[in-house]
Parts: sequence; C-alpha cells; structure tokens
Amino acid sequence: MQSPLADRLRPRTLAEVCGQQHLLGPGRVFRKAIESGRVPNMIFYGPSGVGKTTVARIIAENSGMRLHKLNGTSAGTGDIKAVMAESILEEGIGGLIEGFERIAAEAPTAPEALTGMVELFATSIFENKAFGRFFVSELWREGRVWSRSMRDYEGRLLDVLEGQLARGQREGFIRSEIDPAFEAVALIGMVLTTTLYYIGDESPLLGAPSHQRAGAQAIGGKNGFIARIVDFVRHANASPGVLG
Repeated sequence: MQSPLADRLRPRTLAEVCGQQHLLGPGRVFRKAIESGRVPNMIFYGPSGVGKTTVARIIAENSGMRLHKLNGTSAGTGDIKAVMAESILEEGIGGLIEGFERIAAEAPTAPEALTGMVELFATSIFENKAFGRFFVSELWREGRVWSRSMRDYEGRLLDVLEGQLARGQREGFIRSEIDPAFEAVALIGMVLTTTLYYIGDESPLLGAPSHQRAGAQAIGGKNGFIARIVDFVRHANASPGVLG
C-alpha cells in the first residue's frame, strides 16, 4: 500500500525545500548549524502547510535525532515531560549498554564484570542526575508505556547483567540459588535508589531529611560511596567461602 501523495512529495533534504532560502540556503548560518549537527533551541511559527514539520524532520535526520510529534491542541505538560524523560533515558541507557557490553567482553571473570558495571552505573548517575531521576521514576511508574526502542534498551541492559550473573554461577563465584533475571532487576533498582539518595535527590520516592543525607555523604565522597556499593554487591552475591 502506497503512502499518501503528500508524503511522497515531501522534501527529504534541505536542498529540496522551497522557500526560506535566507535561512536554509547554502552557506547560511541556520543551514550550517543544522549540517554541523549542533542544533540550537528553536520555534517554527506559521500557517499550516508551509513546511514546519518537514524542516523539523529533516533537521532531526541530519542530526541523528528522533522526532517526536505532539498535537498542540490536545497535548499537555505531561506529554511534554514524557517525551523529555524518554529522550534523556534513551541517551543515558544507550551509553550504559555500550559500556556494559564492553566490560562484559573484556572482564576475565564475572565478578570483575559486575564490579565494573556497578561502578559505571553509579558514576553515570553522579554525572547526570536527571537520567537517574527519570530512570527510577519511570521504572516503577504504574501503567508506564515505553516506546519500542526504550523496551529494547531496557531488555538489552537487563540481558547483559543477567548474563554476567549466570556466568558467575557457572564460574562458581555467585550463589547458585540466585535467580539471575530477578537479581538483574534488583541490582538496577538498588544502584539507582541508593545513588540518588546519596547525592541528595528530592523526589517523593527518595526524598530524605538533609541530616540523613549529610550522614550518608560522610563516607568518603563519590569514590568512597562507589567503593562501598561495589563491596556490598560483591558480598551480597558471592558464593560461600569465595571472599574468604
């Protein structure tokens, strides 16, 4: 079944766009910014059919980004926040997956792989608190519906962790009674909530009196905290006698 004629005639590149050449023509500042991939915040204003959505789609494709479409007459602030949350999550989880897969491939043993993954995860939350906050709120939000790409990201992230936990059982380092699938989800939740609590997140899920956070932060700063959470993960999953 063919797409509508309007879609088939829609410009695919900036060179095919008619009009607005003072902005989109070769060598113009706006055109150069788009082609460089460094796209500033912008608002397109004009009547229907002048090409606002078309140019936005071209910009997204040129910049390696995904275009989210919202209807201004029906979408509310909740819809906008959902799009923002998913965009932040996609970028953060995508980077985590790449790091996890690299660590899993290079680590000589499963405990070393899991240690590296926990360190990377906690560090990512320290460096991008918004990512951690959106992740933990979306992870347990009742009735959450993620896009196919987000479901794929989530599945890949858990698969890598589950695979290393199962590998640790085969190597004899991790307790045999642990369910790798369940433990992978629990590990994600524990690192998320503990790290956000430590750095002082104010969300309803994790909010705590400032004196409690100050006490938690007195354990040696970021590196001291990560060392402790890694040590906890090692001891919580280790087979009897492995750690001496």
